[in-house]
Formats: sequence, structure tokens, C-alpha cells
Amino acid sequence: MARVPRNVITVSPPNLDRSGFLSLEKGLAEPDHSTGRDWLIDRLSQGLQVRMLRPPLRGFIEFVPGRATWRPITGAGQSVVIEALRVDGQAGRVVGIGALLRVAEDWARYFGFSTLLIMVRDGDDPEMRAELRRQNYVTLDRTMGSVQLWGRVLQGPISLPLLPQDWLGRASRLGPGLVVQSLGDGDALWQRAEELLSRGREAGLATRHDHLSKPEQARVRLASPDAMSCVVLDGDLVGYKGWSVTQIWQEICRRKGI
Repeated sequence: MARVPRNVITVSPPNLDRSGFLSLEKGLAEPDHSTGRDWLIDRLSQGLQVRMLRPPLRGFIEFVPGRATWRPITGAGQSVVIEALRVDGQAGRVVGIGALLRVAEDWARYFGFSTLLIMVRDGDDPEMRAELRRQNYVTLDRTMGSVQLWGRVLQGPISLPLLPQDWLGRASRLGPGLVVQSLGDGDALWQRAEELLSRGREAGLATRHDHLSKPEQARVRLASPDAMSCVVLDGDLVGYKGWSVTQIWQEICRRKGI
């Protein structure tokens, strides 16, 4: 098996509850990322790999074969996609980031994958971006919202994976009215979606919750490149990655004259 250094724990269904990973994820992940236990168990069965740092360092990485990723990346079938990388801001943070990236690389090499991929935004986490460069990641593609696809080729030659560019079309295909699109089953995501849709219904708007339940659906239909939830109004993307009910509702009222 791929080696795991002593300062890293492999998280799996048998040790999930006693590992402390669920509380670690909730504390470190962005609001759109944090999901429920059942969702995580289901994703682990699909091939998701989770590694966490041993104390005193606090951090984790989630990566998955491209065939099972929810990220909208095309041509990633022979790749491993890093879906989340979070390390607490403390002494030794760069060491933790580097260790977690190397674990993902070792796993990918062991199972014969060609590329490691991660999606980042301009300005996100300078320390992580610096460590990615040190480990020979390069920018492969860019798309809407300053989102970049970084990758490290492990073996080749290969056709490089790319990011979709059809975001206007994806949003338009969701149709008229107010649509909240989401994946996963995190309580916070569902509560936020229902609050916004309830406001829309009370104002007489056509509303719909477009829940994506499979990774292949997400890769093809997600209307925002790096969000677990987004908001579309009459085919136009109005909220993505950490959207606020209050801010989005103000924008809806402005556009609809409510």
C-alpha cells in the first residue's frame, strides 16, 4: 500500500467517530464544504480518501479518483483530484500542508494515476500555493471567478484535464425562477437553501431546489466551478461559494422590484 507518514492518520469508516475528524472538518472547512456523517460515509464508499494530521498539528486533506469527483473537471479519469486541503494557522502549518500533499501523491503513484489536480482561486491561501509550487504543481487551466486548475503530472504523455467554460449555459439551463443548486447533505446547506426558497415562495416567485445527488451530475450540471451550493435567478448566477441569504435576497428584490 501507499505509505502514510507517522504524523498522518488515515480516516476510514471503522475509525471515523473516534478519529475526531468530523469535528476537525467542521472547525476548519469552509461553510459550503462541511457535510454530515452519512454523506461522508457514502463518499468514502465511492473512493474518497481522507487523511488528517496528528496533534499538535491540525489539518486534513480529501482526495478522490477523477471518476468519482464532484468537481466540474473534464478529462480527469486518470487523475486524482484534491477536493479539500485545510491546515490550521499555527507554527508548522507549511510542514503540515507539505505532508498532506505528499500523502496524496504517494497514493496516486501507488495506484498508477497520471495526474494530481486541485482547484484554487486567485489569492487563496498564499502558503498553500507556495507549497504547491515547491512540489511542482503548475496552472493547467482557468475559468470563471478567477478559478484555476493546478496539476502535477506524475506520468505521461497525457491529455491534460481542463475546466469547463460553459457556465452561462449551465445557469441558463436551470430555467426561470429562483433555483438553489446544491450537492451533499450538510444541514447548514439545506437550511440556507430552504430559507431563501421560502422567501421566494412568499414573494410569489417560482422556486426550485436542484439537488445533485451523484458526482457525474455535478461534473456536468454545476453552475459554479467550485461551490457546493449556488443560486440562479432566471438563468443568471447570482450567488456562489459561501453566499449569504440576506445579500442574495437583497439582490433578488432589486432585480425583481420586490
